[in-house]
Amino acid sequence: MAKNIKFLYKKHISDTAPDMEKLWDRIEGQLENKTDKDQTQIKVSRRNYRKFAAAAASLVLIIGGVSLYADIRSESDSVSKHSVETADKARLENREEKTYEQLSFSHTDTKAYEDSYIPKGDDYFTEDSVLEDTDFFADVTVLSARLDSDSAHYTLRINSLVSKTGEESKTNITIESSTPYIMQENREYFIPLRKENGIYSMAFENAPQIEISLDGDIVFQNGWKSLDDDSGILKDSQKSKNDYFYDRMRYSSKNDLQDLLAKWRTM
Repeated sequence: MAKNIKFLYKKHISDTAPDMEKLWDRIEGQLENKTDKDQTQIKVSRRNYRKFAAAAASLVLIIGGVSLYADIRSESDSVSKHSVETADKARLENREEKTYEQLSFSHTDTKAYEDSYIPKGDDYFTEDSVLEDTDFFADVTVLSARLDSDSAHYTLRINSLVSKTGEESKTNITIESSTPYIMQENREYFIPLRKENGIYSMAFENAPQIEISLDGDIVFQNGWKSLDDDSGILKDSQKSKNDYFYDRMRYSSKNDLQDLLAKWRTM
């Protein structure tokens, strides 16, 4: 960019600078018949004029150079902005619509939904409501899942446990939940947790779980707004009358979880 400015600046000087020799030849031709006194005055005036002309030329070049730099800078900023917008559009277009079956997950024998299962949770899900109620976020693998008529019992291996101040020690935990969003055995999830009197529980019963695929994709409900910007539509069929997830599914990269954590840490 500096080389372009230098080249254009020199070209601008060359194109706009006056031909001083021709100018002074014209002036001197008109002075031949003047008296010595007049010539002396004219010589003095000529020196003053040269100083004035030099100063004026310098000012013109400075202003021209600043204007030229501003034009080049504006054009460069416009190109940079266009490049960023093009990259963002390409990234979003690459996140094409998929079906749930196209993603890769570990085998499970747990049914995600049962007609006989009646969840108790009735709080309306919003991302802000979950984040305000969360003490930890945990990346977990479900070691066992047992469904009763109105609740589920899970034994979870903690792969990572994150608080607002950093990572906590890892251990296995057991929780009971009446969420309508069932976690399946042998699958990996990212879930919000509370801890009270040393006991962990789901932070918000109606918070749809965030499932993590073997390829590092995350599957989530579209109510998780912090994850939605770079996501794609994920299609699935309704598993049962209790399946409130199938038509609201999105998928994105696991790295986008950092956006969710960043928002949570500011609340």
